[in-house]
Amino acid sequence: METKYICTHVHCSHPGTRRFEMSFRPESIMDEKNVATPFCPFCKNEMILAPVDCDPRSAADCPAVE
Repeated sequence: METKYICTHVHCSHPGTRRFEMSFRPESIMDEKNVATPFCPFCKNEMILAPVDCDPRSAADCPAVE
């Protein structure tokens, strides 16, 4: 199962309809405590670990900053 991070800013300047999402394969991360904090390359906000039931196309399903 991939580890996904999403941008915390709902109105991110990522071109397209979805918030910026970054995925890592399981073998690339030892555990959650040994990962650097990722930042969105577009709006420069900190990214968070996406909940399993999170749909990045909807602000209602994912935690975000207005």
